[in-house]
Amino acid sequence: MSLFGRSGLKVKNEEDGNKFKSLIEYYEIKQKDAFNVNVLKGLIGDNLCLGVIDSKLLYNGPQEKSEGTFEEIIENLDLLGIAYKKIEIKKIPEILMFGLSIKKGSKKTDKDYIIGFVVNKDNFKDIEKYINKLNIYYFIDRTGLCEEALLQKLERNYDDIDEIGNDFCCQIFNNNFMNQLVISSEIELAPEIKELVNRCYLELQ
Repeated sequence: MSLFGRSGLKVKNEEDGNKFKSLIEYYEIKQKDAFNVNVLKGLIGDNLCLGVIDSKLLYNGPQEKSEGTFEEIIENLDLLGIAYKKIEIKKIPEILMFGLSIKKGSKKTDKDYIIGFVVNKDNFKDIEKYINKLNIYYFIDRTGLCEEALLQKLERNYDDIDEIGNDFCCQIFNNNFMNQLVISSEIELAPEIKELVNRCYLELQ
């Protein structure tokens, strides 16, 4: 495990066998949004990426506000012609993220929802309004899967985020509430990820 911090940026890196994990806290950076966007854009690059939004993680406030935002996202994806899949699931009291149990913040209702949508360099700008607003999972594919194949992976394992991540070389949880990025990848990508995070930080200084 390695730790390092700069003015406004804290990074904790761990290597375990063939896996690499990085916890990046950027809440003290002045240009938080730009840093967040640049890191995500750099990690996705020219690859296709499966973005996943869970209605349980949209807000810590009233459920009504959460539901309104969820429908707005779907409408925008339709308007933009971005491939997506909406899944209705039974409500559960907590979820798993990278092996950690997280209690949901919204009030109890009958249904929860998950949206999976395809992100690429061409539509990245279109979804940027959500990148710095919502908690979103990103699963990056470097094997050449088509859009439909990405969405099928979500359909098969929508109830287990960690299981979805096993099918991808790199997964990211963008926690906007805490200004954190949690990156989990194959160990071979560790140098690339470290270099990218450092470069994105320095470019904003």
